[in-house]
Amino acid sequence: MILFEKGKYKLSRMLLNFKSISDHTGIYIGKGSKIANNTFINDGTRINGKIVIKGKGYTKIGKYCAIGDGIKIISSNHDSGVVNLQYALQKKILKNTAISSKRDVTIGHNVWIGDNVIILAGVSIGNGAIIAAGSVVTKNIPEYSVFGGVPAKFIKTRFDNEKIDEIETSKWWDWSLDKMQENRSFFE
Repeated sequence: MILFEKGKYKLSRMLLNFKSISDHTGIYIGKGSKIANNTFINDGTRINGKIVIKGKGYTKIGKYCAIGDGIKIISSNHDSGVVNLQYALQKKILKNTAISSKRDVTIGHNVWIGDNVIILAGVSIGNGAIIAAGSVVTKNIPEYSVFGGVPAKFIKTRFDNEKIDEIETSKWWDWSLDKMQENRSFFE
């Protein structure tokens, strides 16, 4: 797991900017990515292009996710109940009083997110879900479902309930690579 945290990395800016990174856990983050503090990316996840994760809330990405290019994840939003909507000016007026509302984003294990998807604050995406390229995700996505469009709408469920229960009970994303290879038929 990679954790981006202000104290741990002594960041002078909110976002980290990468050429590209990869580590021993199989995590890969594409060139040009910008990752906000309070972002957790779990083992085996591949971000196959530029991703921007910004906002004041937490963003948690599960294990073995396949994430496309041009992704934006936003974990906070402007407060529409104030007179001025421009954050930098409001901060000057109110002397460092935050006006954004933090709303965490959670992406489950084994999620496929197509290119150029935008995920808005407060969204939770269930295990095994697929988000079609170009979608804007404004609401929670149930596990093992396929969503697409602007805003993202339900397209279909990937498996029947019996298969979903089998997958969830197995928690295969916690298996070692050796165990995965020993159970190849499970993945077919």
